[in-house]
Amino acid sequence: MELSPIGLVHSSIRSRSDMPVQGVDAEIEVFPAYSGALSGVGENSHLILICWLHEADRRVLKAVARKVSRDLPEKGVFSLRSPARPNPLSISVVRLLGVREERFLALANVDVIDGTPVIDIKPYQTGWDCVFSATGHDRIEKIQKMGPGEYREDLIREAVNYHGELCPGVAVAVRVAEAATRILKCDLSMPQVSVTLGADPCIADALIGITGARPGNRRLGCSGGNCYAFAGPGEEAVFCLQDVPESVDAILACSEASLFDCDVRSPARSIGK
Repeated sequence: MELSPIGLVHSSIRSRSDMPVQGVDAEIEVFPAYSGALSGVGENSHLILICWLHEADRRVLKAVARKVSRDLPEKGVFSLRSPARPNPLSISVVRLLGVREERFLALANVDVIDGTPVIDIKPYQTGWDCVFSATGHDRIEKIQKMGPGEYREDLIREAVNYHGELCPGVAVAVRVAEAATRILKCDLSMPQVSVTLGADPCIADALIGITGARPGNRRLGCSGGNCYAFAGPGEEAVFCLQDVPESVDAILACSEASLFDCDVRSPARSIGK
């Protein structure tokens, strides 16, 4: 088996310990011998980036998600996204920001350090690469150990990946999801959590992206009003929006009390009661 790098990562992050969970903006330099393979790449909004994690410890079989918390339980590396693994390949979806000189790619959400060898680049295709109905383990322990900023960034990425942009409606959905997670003390993507949407389509998109709720899995309903609800085991949190600021920054910075009223009730009661 032979692998030949086709390029290198140029990033402001030079140490693995300094890499944010969401990655950073970075540039990929594709070597001149492979520049012809980039023909047409600019037609894609997202790419699959495959890299060789050259500083990884290949002897590690179990690890902890240290970027979140060292107190999390140890798991096998095949159930984690740890860089340490027998064959340290990094596979990530990145946003293509631009192409210059026909061989330099400007990318967002790159989570590998400066100088990392690039093995391959593929176009991301929604119909093939996105499995919206996919499920995973309960993340509540991980979420509870995240800092507020880290969890917010996680929610924003999930919402934007579904909706397409960070608009005021997405920012409102993120603030509502933060509060719902804290109140219900559960992972909003779990099957036991159902969601009732209001009328705003951007908020609806974002909450679907964050929770994975949909009519087909009987987790999604719609009131058509100004309220959004999350029903979990034993209780329901209903959020009725107030006067929402017009900018994303203002929404993310204002107090919850100025953004919405919250009523925690028995899930047997409907939003309209």
